[in-house]
Parts: sequence; structure tokens; C-alpha cells
Amino acid sequence: MDRRDFIKACSTVAIASMLDKGLIGNALASQPGAVKEYEKALLVKEDGSPLSVEDVKPHTNYLFFYPFVSTPCFLLNLGKSVEPVEVELTDGSKYKWPGGVGPDGSIVAYSAICPHQWSYPTKDHTFISYYSPDQPSKTTKKAGVIQCCAHLSVFDPATGGKVLDGPAEVPMTAILLKYEEGKLYAVGTLGVEQFRDFFDMYKKELRKQYGSSRKAKKKSTKCEVIEVSKYAKETIKC
Repeated sequence: MDRRDFIKACSTVAIASMLDKGLIGNALASQPGAVKEYEKALLVKEDGSPLSVEDVKPHTNYLFFYPFVSTPCFLLNLGKSVEPVEVELTDGSKYKWPGGVGPDGSIVAYSAICPHQWSYPTKDHTFISYYSPDQPSKTTKKAGVIQCCAHLSVFDPATGGKVLDGPAEVPMTAILLKYEEGKLYAVGTLGVEQFRDFFDMYKKELRKQYGSSRKAKKKSTKCEVIEVSKYAKETIKC
């Protein structure tokens, strides 16, 4: 099996010209190199009703698809207030991650595409997932982290998706959330996006699942949130 096929087996997953400052905020709008605005998409439950913060159980893996209908994201309640932090890339550039949202500031979201070699959750299995504080990784011994078992990259969801361990060189792409009138919305991304590589890597698989590349790249306007355990047949932990 060659490297490309191995990665697939392991994962069988223009800056906007003007940012709406009322939507994303002045602090983020001042970081045009890191922020990209997409459709404002309401997060909903399986029955189509708006998702509330109370629906997001602490330390549970949830999945939704944003900013495209084929690009998976993790939604996590870290169970405590998550403060803004500065994230630094290997080239020395920096951006400010805004922290958690919701009444307790505990809700965060990240693209579930591993920034190392694009492992992602599929309906068959996922090699990348969140490890709760009471269930550490057997290999890295870390908990409260997102870990990809394809190549053991480890990320910290409480500090903007920073790389903690493994071969990944960039943080996870953060999904910008907005909490408004008791509802949760996805409004954009922050950091280094992986979507182009993802679409190139899995072109054949996405065409088969969605019917065409064009359909796979359709922008999300409403995002159903589902527990990863209900979406993927097998969650592979390591």
C-alpha cells in the first residue's frame, strides 16, 4: 500500500474583501491574514430545531459540516471558560484566537480535517477525535486534547488548536462561532485552512459521496450537529 492509499485508509475526512464587523468583531477583523468569513450558518439539532448551549454536553465529540457541506468540524464544550490566546505559526506570524462562546465561554469549534495529512471523520470511521480529561490517550498520555491516530499529531482545543505533539506543523483551523439570542452560529474560519488540499486529496471519494465536486463544495447555510459516535461507525482511539 503506498503512502497516499495509507492516508486514505486512515481517514476513510481569497480573504473576504470586507468583513462584517458586527458579525465577526473588530478584533478579528483586524486580522485579515488569518480570518475568512463564510455564510452565517445556524447550528441545529437532528430534528432541525436550533441547537442550544445546553444541548452540547461537556467533553462530548460533536460533528457538523462547515463552511462546505463536505468539510467536517468538531463542536466541543470544554466544561469551563476558555480565554482568548495568541497563536504563533512556524513562520513567526501570529493571530489572536477569541476563545470560547456561550454563557460560560466554554464552546469551541475546529475543522476536523487534520492539518498534517488531512485525515478526517467519515461514516465508516474516524482516526481523529477529542480525548476527554478522564480518558487520556494511551499513546501520548494526554487528555483534553484532539489527537489524530493516523500519525499522532496532538492539538489543544483550549488554546486555539495549537500543536502539542506529533508531525503537524500548523494548528487546527478554528471555526468562528457566534452566540446570539440563545442560538449558535458558525460565521467563518481562523488560521491556516486545509480545504484546498482536502478537496484535492479526496476528490474521488467526495464525488462518489456527494455526486460531484461542485456539490461537495456547496457552502453550508444550516449545520446539523450530531455526536461523532452516531455519525462514524467506529471511532479509533490510540
